[in-house]
Amino acid sequence: MEETTYTIQELMDLTGLPRRTIHFYTQQGILPPPQGAGLGARYGEAHLLRLQAMPVLRAQGMRLDEIREAFAQSPLDEIRRVARDAPPIAAAQPALNPAGELRLHYPLPGGLELVAPANASPELQARVSRLLEAARQICSDERPVLKA
Repeated sequence: MEETTYTIQELMDLTGLPRRTIHFYTQQGILPPPQGAGLGARYGEAHLLRLQAMPVLRAQGMRLDEIREAFAQSPLDEIRRVARDAPPIAAAQPALNPAGELRLHYPLPGGLELVAPANASPELQARVSRLLEAARQICSDERPVLKA
């Protein structure tokens, strides 16, 4: 059976991470290099699972160098378990604030919500994703762990 592969856009859509973040993680050795280059670059399951596991591990306070080491020492099945246990990114509900600015409202457990500007930069979008994952971890008090 042939492994499913993804374009960079598909990875962005599946993880909510901006292109720059995915490239940064590859440059830092957190992700393996893709097959091919440029527009023809293809990413596999290992890339997707690592990207899905990243917010969980960051919410546990792991630094990028610790995550890189944990990924290097962990079998793909262990990374898959952490990624599977990660809650999905909730769909944001757009709404105008009193000043007429468009904001995105992300629901959280316990009736809480995170509000962010709709025109956020890719860097801020990545931070919002990490905040959402951290808030869900705190609210659920579940902590899947990879050993560094």
